Amino acid sequence: MKNTFQILLFSTVILFTACNGNGQKTPASSGQPSGMQDKRESRGTLSFKLNGQFFEADPANAKAWTGKGVPLAILKATNNQGLDVSMQVEDMTGEGTYKLNCDSRGGISITVNGKTYGLHKAMKEDYLNVVITDIKTVGPVLLLSGTFEAVLDDNNGNKVQITEGRFITEHI
Repeated sequence: MKNTFQILLFSTVILFTACNGNGQKTPASSGQPSGMQDKRESRGTLSFKLNGQFFEADPANAKAWTGKGVPLAILKATNNQGLDVSMQVEDMTGEGTYKLNCDSRGGISITVNGKTYGLHKAMKEDYLNVVITDIKTVGPVLLLSGTFEAVLDDNNGNKVQITEGRFITEHI
């Protein structure tokens, strides 16, 4: 129960942090000239190959983060062509390699071309390897960068291989 509360609290903090200034401009009446408005927005990259086909997220919608003292890393990325990537790595303690399978704490969901792939308990050979190579501290938030690879399947058992996965989070 305590772990669930921590995750919920962390997600709420991240939501408010991520929305602060995202896409909003400071009104000209705030004393700033109209050309000096706040243009902060989420910035990052995420790309990978799925069975050799290249996919890339929108830089304004690619981010990986955690919080100080929170053992959960979250990666979220989308684009306007139907790409939706969501990863969670529980027990993240810093830079390093995190190997997940269907029995691990954490997971992945990738939707491309209308199909969703993930780790399934019935498929013991499915896996996700995430390597956190850089952590940047911004207040209470830790911005994550790294690489990933995976073997996933859809609900019908159709396997895909994810290679050359990379993500960089510059701002959230």
